[in-house]
Amino acid sequence: MTLTILIIIFALALVLCLVETFLIPGFGVCGVLSAVCALIGLGATFGMYGAMVGTIATAVVLLLGGLLLYWVMHSKRIRRLSLDATIDSSVATAEQAQVKVGDKGTALTRLALVGTARLGTVEVEVRSASGFLDEGTPVVVTKVNGGEIYVSKE
Repeated sequence: MTLTILIIIFALALVLCLVETFLIPGFGVCGVLSAVCALIGLGATFGMYGAMVGTIATAVVLLLGGLLLYWVMHSKRIRRLSLDATIDSSVATAEQAQVKVGDKGTALTRLALVGTARLGTVEVEVRSASGFLDEGTPVVVTKVNGGEIYVSKE
């Protein structure tokens, strides 16, 4: 194996790493092949040129890999692909958003842990915090967690 072949192996490792990073993201075939090419190149360098040149080649590969990683993490393309939006919406309906802890109402259906209740003027799906409740049972809201409303027997 000549020096030209070693340089081609290291260049192939670099190209495969770039392909993995920018064209087909995720740790897939190109990423594995890139790591294998780098390891084969380093192994051949140690075998052909000895420990001193092999150590220098390892340092160069690690330095270039670190610089590549730094460049990738600070590139504009990665920023465009990144999700940086803040989600401020809720799964709660308008009726569910009106319900507050302490509101009182009546179970419209049997609450076999989940059912429907009328709380004030709104009808909403609720969860029973105190076991099974029959239809018509007076209930009070004990907890509101986004779109989930927990009630117990009044």
